[in-house]
Amino acid sequence: MIRRIGVLGISLLCFAAFVSCEKDFNDIGSSVVNNSKFETGEILLDVEIQPIDISDANTTDLYKSVRADNISIGSLGEYWLGVYKNDNYKTIEASFVSQLNLPADLKTKDTNPATQNGEIDSIYTLDKVILKLPYIATNTGKNNTGQTVFKLDSVLGNSQIPTSLKVLRNGTYLNVLDPNNPAKSNSFQSNHPYDELELLNEDAGFTFQPNPNDTMFVVTRNISNGNTYQDTLRLTNKAPFIAVSLNKDRMKELFWDEFKNETFNSSEALNNYFRGLIVKAEGNDGAMIPLNLTGNATSASLDFHYTITTFQKEDGKATLTLKDTLPNTYSFPLSGVRNSIYKMTPTTKSIPANNFHVQGTAGSMARIKILDNTKLQNLRANNWLVNDASLSFHVNPTINNDKNLIPQKLFLYQEKKNDSGEISPTHISDVYVDLTTFGGALETTEDNIPEKYTFRITNYISNLLNRVENTTIDPLVLKVYNTTDIPTSTTLVDTYNWNPRGVTLLDGNKTNNGTKRAVLKISYSKEK
Repeated sequence: MIRRIGVLGISLLCFAAFVSCEKDFNDIGSSVVNNSKFETGEILLDVEIQPIDISDANTTDLYKSVRADNISIGSLGEYWLGVYKNDNYKTIEASFVSQLNLPADLKTKDTNPATQNGEIDSIYTLDKVILKLPYIATNTGKNNTGQTVFKLDSVLGNSQIPTSLKVLRNGTYLNVLDPNNPAKSNSFQSNHPYDELELLNEDAGFTFQPNPNDTMFVVTRNISNGNTYQDTLRLTNKAPFIAVSLNKDRMKELFWDEFKNETFNSSEALNNYFRGLIVKAEGNDGAMIPLNLTGNATSASLDFHYTITTFQKEDGKATLTLKDTLPNTYSFPLSGVRNSIYKMTPTTKSIPANNFHVQGTAGSMARIKILDNTKLQNLRANNWLVNDASLSFHVNPTINNDKNLIPQKLFLYQEKKNDSGEISPTHISDVYVDLTTFGGALETTEDNIPEKYTFRITNYISNLLNRVENTTIDPLVLKVYNTTDIPTSTTLVDTYNWNPRGVTLLDGNKTNNGTKRAVLKISYSKEK
């Protein structure tokens, strides 16, 4: 009985404590409405915005280009190819350079002992050399005739305008290691210069227009007896792709005739001899598309299509008779070191007053100054408990009314000075507190019109007011989000960006932009 009473007493004590805690909790929580101990409020602070034009000769070295190689991350999320013109933003000519990987068992004649005895003779004939560039496409089903229908993903620009496409022999060695310090990895920027040794196109005026029906091309096969036949080639999944015919005679000299030499003994030897391809888009207008360069069976490759004609000596006859023709292909995948090349041309339209641009790739960003020392000291003197803090940037709907053409997400980081006084792009603490609530995703109206981007920086502002060590008022930077912006073990932000989309945002001018101006909103509680 004593034991039961003791247990009951402890239970009642715990319940009483719980009720007491719950009362205090409710008392604090109800202060949002009306409380005798706390008062709540909200303050809007104007922000100062300074545009950053990437690749502008007048900007700092940190922002003259973006990193665009695959050395540290394995594979870029997207490699863009083509021309994208939008009068409100920079025109971009997106190209890339890539090394090649070596296929196995390269040969241009049969090494079977029977061939050497004259019983069988196999003749290898090079038919065509194609650079194959698969689109990123979605299978939407079959049409009335049973054919698979594809939809190209993320086509930007005007696909009715042909885009010039050149395939060039690269003369710049794509080194994985830093030539100045081999103990470190190398890196290539989007504006890195390359030695363009020679044009390899069969047709110097080759152009392309993104087309989901480009699912095949025809190769004329050559039989050594003088006859030919037509062979239709497709990808294994019959997906659409760009097929660029290269100069067969020149590619025969560079590759086919060299297969037996030591330059084709390894991928390392190959990439020292033939240092890769530059796939270069040029033009003032056109369309731009992402490509599949991931290294799987349907990805980009340099293909040598050839035919093996087999002859056989029949008993009692001196001549050889045709036995068979075997079509085949040697594929050199675009692999190894790759780098995107972004050539940016200034906008043709001036930015509206009290607006600013944010564009990906080597486009533009914005520096956001939210507090100076005077404002910070005034806020600290209030002794507030920060409940919430957010930065909002409204979209200019007269310029951006199609949500599919603008960035689906922006990103915010701090332009923090390190111990040496140099700028180090650094993650804001809220990214680590909860990346999912940090924000930055595009918000739309009920009519599906782009409206704004919002970031929650509660932890950062609270740390500033509470004088947390290493929390500074160095400016924040707004940029187009890239998947490499997800924080890792380091607090530094990568400079990669392969999203070419742009958006026009309203700045912090209250007179012109009113309630839709860029603003820092702080919600707080304060003891009475």
